[in-house]
Amino acid sequence: MAKEPKSELMTAEETCRYLKITPRTLYRYLRSRRIPAFKLGKEWRFVRSDLEQWIRDRTRATLASYRTRYIDVRR
Repeated sequence: MAKEPKSELMTAEETCRYLKITPRTLYRYLRSRRIPAFKLGKEWRFVRSDLEQWIRDRTRATLASYRTRYIDVRR
């Protein structure tokens, strides 16, 4: 039996499960505009591919910061 493709558009609840964060953390990110999202009516919606890119960008920034702080300092 084939699995149904996952929806590209996600609710806040689905996004919390996907990112493994609490709703409180998600809404804090939304208030500070740190996460890609948009409102559909009164509800927040998230595009899965945007979240994946956001994660990649944050990972790269964290790694670059780590290299600058810890690796370049030792030289």
